[in-house]
Amino acid sequence: MTDELTDASERRQFRRVFPLFPEEDVVLFSVNGTSHFVAKLLDLSRGGALIYAAHPFVSGEVGSQYKVYFQSRGGMFTVESTLMRKETQFFAFQFINLTPLDLAEIRGKLARMEMVAAHMCVNH
Repeated sequence: MTDELTDASERRQFRRVFPLFPEEDVVLFSVNGTSHFVAKLLDLSRGGALIYAAHPFVSGEVGSQYKVYFQSRGGMFTVESTLMRKETQFFAFQFINLTPLDLAEIRGKLARMEMVAAHMCVNH
């Protein structure tokens, strides 16, 4: 079992950040710009995101490409992604075709999420 845990952690390239602030944890995702599904952001990294679909019957095909829409400072930004894993309502996406603007948006969102987490730790 230790080998499995080691292998999983070795595959992770980027540190994950967990949202603690409800104003930025709503996510939408869609295939080919049709049928947008509402989800909750569970964790985010520079390389991908884990989300939880609001509806239990949302289907997804591993290996398919999606557009994932993240809330950011009252607006939204979109990132192209590949669905890497799906289990019940949990969807794990890997970001693809990232532009410099996409990277800037992701890094900005991660920085805000980390600041909120640090602020909450200091106050408790």
